[in-house]
Amino acid sequence: MNRWNRLVALILVVQFGLGPGGVAWGQVSKPPAPTGPVSPRGSGPGMGRSGVQPVPPGLARPGVQPGPQLGGVVSQAPAETQLPGGQALSRAVVPDQYILGPGDGLSISLWGEYDANYIVWVTPDGKISLPTIGSLSVKGLSLTDAESLIQTEVKRYYRNVKSALSLTSLRVFEVQVLGEVPLPGTYLATPVKRVSDLVAQAGGTLPGGSQRHILVQKNGKAYATADIAAFLRKGDQSANPYVHDGDVIFIPPMGDRRVSVYISEIAPRTLGVTALMEDSIPYSVEFKEGERLSTVVSEVGGASPWWDLEGVFIQRVSEAPQGMMRIPADLRRYYIEGDESQNVLLERGDQVYIPASIRRVLVTGFVKLPAAYVYVPGKAADAYLMDAGGASPYADLEKSFIKRADGAVEPYLGATEVNNGDTIVVFERTFKNWQDYLAVVGVMTGLLFTAFGLIAAIDTIKR
Repeated sequence: MNRWNRLVALILVVQFGLGPGGVAWGQVSKPPAPTGPVSPRGSGPGMGRSGVQPVPPGLARPGVQPGPQLGGVVSQAPAETQLPGGQALSRAVVPDQYILGPGDGLSISLWGEYDANYIVWVTPDGKISLPTIGSLSVKGLSLTDAESLIQTEVKRYYRNVKSALSLTSLRVFEVQVLGEVPLPGTYLATPVKRVSDLVAQAGGTLPGGSQRHILVQKNGKAYATADIAAFLRKGDQSANPYVHDGDVIFIPPMGDRRVSVYISEIAPRTLGVTALMEDSIPYSVEFKEGERLSTVVSEVGGASPWWDLEGVFIQRVSEAPQGMMRIPADLRRYYIEGDESQNVLLERGDQVYIPASIRRVLVTGFVKLPAAYVYVPGKAADAYLMDAGGASPYADLEKSFIKRADGAVEPYLGATEVNNGDTIVVFERTFKNWQDYLAVVGVMTGLLFTAFGLIAAIDTIKR
């Protein structure tokens, strides 16, 4: 019996000497699970297991309206700070992409021969602390990498115990938005926010601000560039990076990184009249070096069926000897035939002209309202003449003609069907009224009397 007592005492001494690690390895039964969150501060079995620990400084609690920030700007939309529950996330957290930092809240679960659940926060120096295991540095690790690290450490200290890591709350940090925005200042953000989210909070870019050359800076140096236009147009997430602690987002002026686009549009002159009027609408499009004409077309909404794709041209000012250059670009060949030679490489200051393509008939000459009119298949020449207000009192329809789009000329006949692109030319009558005829007779009579006078004078001289 004495031997048995001495053996039990020896085991107790060994366990006491090994400390918390000996407790973990010497586990023979499952202890009761903790009843509450564990503080991230301290380590060892004596760690408090009841009550919710206060949030570390700098980690905003859900539902608390943020106060004034640097520069006097208040964040209009509180950042999402808690999950599950609380404010919903705008997008799912991807474990491989989410990088841990000070203020993140984590839940660590252990199960097997030992069950436990710990709620910890990443400390300002980037560490977490767990009972038995101690302090672990997780700053800069993704959620996936941090989970692998914890699993490795759990295997070192526990027997037949598995672990899992999940994110319970997002850290909140400040990001400055400066430059060409209506409300420059400092705003609250979380790691799931992108550059476009912060720019939107600052009121969006001003009319002269760049959307394609936004600088993301840290410690005075730019480490990334955002292109919000590419993100919105193509869904390119790489052009809209996530923000990080202490970032400064700077929106520079657009400057000369732009191309002017002039698109001709067709509209009726007045309501209810088929006469057409062309109007050129200007656009200013920001571009990047190396981009081509097709990119600018995408920026203005893509090719329209009302454009004359074959008549597009680019006006460019270059140094002598070229000077002003006119570069044609047949976009029909590019879009339909895939001819890349028509997708012209753009330069700063280029002016792109896109004419309108409209099915129309031109009525000109001695009519009341000479103009271009909407082409209607099967419509006769007389109907277009009526659209133009009819022929003037001095028009001579017998001498008038129809000029076809291919250059052929036909005499004017009211019942003739007119095609798209044709021109109706109405001539003036030579003699409009009886006064015109009388004037001609007078002129002719005067000429005859003059001729007779000259003949008589010559005869007198000869005598």
